[in-house]
Formats: sequence, structure tokens, C-alpha cells
Amino acid sequence: MTTGPLGIAPLVQESAPLRRRLVAALRRSIETGALAAGERLIEKDLCAELAVSRTVLREALRELESEGLVSAGARGLFVTRLDRAEAENLYAVRAALEALMARQFCERADADDVVSLRAASADLARAYGDDDLAAALEAKRAFYRRLALGARNELSLELLARLDSRAGLLRRRSLADPRRRAASLAEIAALIDALERRDGAAAAELAERHVAAAAAVALTSFDVTPSHPELTQ
Repeated sequence: MTTGPLGIAPLVQESAPLRRRLVAALRRSIETGALAAGERLIEKDLCAELAVSRTVLREALRELESEGLVSAGARGLFVTRLDRAEAENLYAVRAALEALMARQFCERADADDVVSLRAASADLARAYGDDDLAAALEAKRAFYRRLALGARNELSLELLARLDSRAGLLRRRSLADPRRRAASLAEIAALIDALERRDGAAAAELAERHVAAAAAVALTSFDVTPSHPELTQ
């Protein structure tokens, strides 16, 4: 292959749209439990079911592995199974980040940001009402994206993206509980009221409480099997 003056070979354009769709489909299957924690990912089966080549599938699985949704074991790739300590750490980091975003939102957001946040919470309520786990997970992400945008904190968006994937492994536990869904919407409504009043201290505290309440539900029934059970088989 020839190179230019810089000694760099021409870039080969990849089939990114297909890979992105595949990553999204696999991520959704993992977050909703269709692909269960600890389940071995067999390439030939996935290729047949998804009608994709092994090359594209492997690219998608590498991306999911970088997000922490997929883990490598002695017998191949598996859907990640978090242990309790990892889950507790994830919730602790999430609580600190959301509290920071809430405080910054009060300081930096404008009226349009508040309107957008309320609209995102309405979308979340509809998804909860429809009992659609996949839609609820996406609506929850959209809500936090609006919160981060209003906080004018681009770094928080990057951190949220990294946390969101692994949080999805746990979030379905709390979203599956109708009582928790109702409580969650009430907590978010209180948070938005505090944000609209520009009460940073109250908003930060409410954001932390919201994460703590979700953690309490998710961790109560948490499976403490090691993160990579295949290594002990």
C-alpha cells in the first residue's frame, strides 16, 4: 500500500452505520436482560441470529467490552456480571456526578433548559406508564443528557456515557419494580422543582437521594456471584 508524504497509509472507510446499529442492538439486549449477565456470547450463533459477518460482530463486541458490558474469560466473551462492590462503587460515583450536575444546572442553565428537562421527564413518565423497559432506559438517559447540557459541563456528558452502559446492567432491577418507578418519578419531579428554584444545595441533595434510592432497590436482590464466574468453572 502506498503512503503519502507523511508516511501514513490511506484510511479505509469502515461500515460504521451497521456497526453502530449492531452495538445498539446488543447493548439493548444486555440492558433489558435478553442477554443475561454471565451468558457466554457465541459468535456463530450471534452472526446467524443478527445476520452480520464475524468481522462486524467482533468490532461491535470490542466496543461493548471497552464499555464494560462484555468481559473476556477463559472460554471467550461473556456478558459482564458485576459484583456487589463494583455496583456500590458505580452508584457512589453516579451519585457524586449527578449532585455536581444538579448544582451546576442551578448556576448555569437558562429557562429553555428547564423546559427541556421537564419535557424529558414527561417522556420518562410515559415510558414508565407503558411498562417498556427499553424505552424507559433510553428516556432515563435522555433526561440525564438534558441535565448535563443545562449544567454546561461537557466532561460530565463523557463520564455519563461511560457510566450509563454499566449502570444499565443494574438499572433494570429498579425499573422492574412498579413502586420504585412511581417513587422515581416523584423524586425527579422534586429535583426539577429545586432546579427551577435555583436551589443548588437542595437539588444536589435530591439528586444524591434519587441515586441512593435506586441503589437500595438494585442491591437488595443483587447476585453476588463473582464478576467472571466462568473462570471458576
